[in-house]
Amino acid sequence: MHKIVPLALVAALLPVAALAEGSVRGAELGFTWSGLAEGQQRHKNNLALEGAVEYGFTPGFAAQLDVAQHHFTNSNDEATNVTLHAIGHVNDGFAVGGFLGHEWVGGNHMEHYGLEATHDFGLLTVEGNATLLKNDGNDATILGLDGRYALTDALSLGGRVKTVNADHGSDTTAFDATLGYAMPSGVKIDGSLGLVDGNQSDRELTVGLGVKLLMGGNGVTFGKRGLSQSIIGN
Repeated sequence: MHKIVPLALVAALLPVAALAEGSVRGAELGFTWSGLAEGQQRHKNNLALEGAVEYGFTPGFAAQLDVAQHHFTNSNDEATNVTLHAIGHVNDGFAVGGFLGHEWVGGNHMEHYGLEATHDFGLLTVEGNATLLKNDGNDATILGLDGRYALTDALSLGGRVKTVNADHGSDTTAFDATLGYAMPSGVKIDGSLGLVDGNQSDRELTVGLGVKLLMGGNGVTFGKRGLSQSIIGN
């Protein structure tokens, strides 16, 4: 049942935005794929159906709801992620937030919460976040930094880094170069190429591709959070 509910929420994003046009700041719905690119590791992939909607209570305060359903092709596990953000829009280019979420990953229940901030400098946009993951004593810290530079109105080039440090387990760091193309229709295509390295695994080449529909201009303020968003291939 918990796998069906988030998919129903994703499907409901479009009509919700239409019914509350005056208060919804933005929404997005899309599909992402990421995986390991080398040799026998090519069968390890993370496939996800994702959606998000942001509701503005006042010009300076908003809430963002993310829902996602993941499938990991190697382990054949499923993951469901629901995250709620509270966002303060300090001005047109700067926002800060806190978030709280719950995940079901391969039958394990875990919670995540943390802080985030983003700043639009004009051509350059930077977003950072810090997440604490609670998983029955095997807790972890996730740190992320993402930057995007607008080459044109449609084309952007960027980079991101993410670290996952577990109390009792592997520590992993991922670096990615990203390329994004936004169409006038609101469809955006994102691609990535990078490296992932861990203290219990070899360094691997990674690739990623995403397609999403943005509503309300640029979609929602913040990116997705949680462990399932950080697993590249499994």
